[in-house]
Amino acid sequence: MTSMETRESARLLKDLARPIVGDCPDLKIQNSMIAALEEGIRKDGKFDKGVLFVGAFELPDIPDAGAVRSLLGNVKLIDLPSRTEARDGVPSHSLAANVNGFALSQAVGIPADLVNHSLLTMISARQLEYLHKSGFVGKEWKILVEIHYYRKRYLVEDILHKDTFGQTLFVNLNYDTAKEIPGPEYVLNPAVVAEHEAQIEESLPGEFMNDLRWVRGQLGPPTEIGIAAIKPYQFVAFVDEALHHMSPQPGGRTVTRDELRAFLAAEYGENTVKDASAARAAWRDANEGVGAFIKSFFTDEQPYSKFLTVIPANDAKLWFNLIELVETKGPKVIRANLLDAGLGDGVIDKLLNQYWPGYRNVTIPSAKEVPLADAPLKRQASQEALAKKTPASAPENRRFFRTWVRAVRA
Repeated sequence: MTSMETRESARLLKDLARPIVGDCPDLKIQNSMIAALEEGIRKDGKFDKGVLFVGAFELPDIPDAGAVRSLLGNVKLIDLPSRTEARDGVPSHSLAANVNGFALSQAVGIPADLVNHSLLTMISARQLEYLHKSGFVGKEWKILVEIHYYRKRYLVEDILHKDTFGQTLFVNLNYDTAKEIPGPEYVLNPAVVAEHEAQIEESLPGEFMNDLRWVRGQLGPPTEIGIAAIKPYQFVAFVDEALHHMSPQPGGRTVTRDELRAFLAAEYGENTVKDASAARAAWRDANEGVGAFIKSFFTDEQPYSKFLTVIPANDAKLWFNLIELVETKGPKVIRANLLDAGLGDGVIDKLLNQYWPGYRNVTIPSAKEVPLADAPLKRQASQEALAKKTPASAPENRRFFRTWVRAVRA
């Protein structure tokens, strides 16, 4: 950090690193674009896809804060070839060739709105301010903003990842939802993936990389998997290289009953699990009828502990609860079930981390999948869901605009 300008940009990047949630900067524009696109898709079925590339625009220079709104209405939406169609050195979009919806955007008359909507979001998220302060745009670099329209983003079992290709500075998601939903889950300031780091040292501006390294040192190592809660018609914006992210997992992590049994056997010994199971069978034979479970713990008549041979009597209630979870047919086991059974959070974290690789590893294009951290991270969404502080689920069919703010060679 050799100049006041660079130090200012680094401090701003630190403020932007943790996901920023804000209100849609112009809901009228957003609603009109969605209505126009959906009407165009209804008329021309070839665009009936779950996601479409709808256009891009370039910023060869960045005006200062006082003049930044002069960009509105003065930047042209352009088409890009897909990665498989582009010649070497030619900028491309990241989606498949068959989901190029640029012609649709043109046909329904929304190119200017797409640009302005994206710029207003970048202004609100202070990204244009950062790009001006950093000073690298207009030298060897220009900004290329790529816009995707996600019509049907279904919730799937996801993994922490980056879905960009080493050129993206910022990611913005503008949601079209009338109710509060969980936004992306994320790990802020994760460990560096060496293979990916070597790539971005070449594919991103040196000034940005200097700022990023300073920010990483300021933030410290991660301790949790965070989540961004999205209120109606809000956006979330983040620095792509400052975190890993994933789609929210409604209901939290789960394990099957067979997985729970295997974990308990590995953690406490096969003989312990067999003892709990045999005791349960013997107890059920001796205590038939309504109220047997309660009676077995509060009277001396055939208590469950009487049938245990390995497990101490003091642990009888815990193991009765655990073996009930293992051997009773039903849906997958969730954290709340395990807490009710008497397991502590530390053991539960170990169990869920073992059987839910999405929170254990990170996947990045052009790099090998690697472990996320040396130890399991606390999942904010899990704790908040238990406390009923965050939306428990998201619509099966989320809709949003996604923009990638990329740096490419001028």
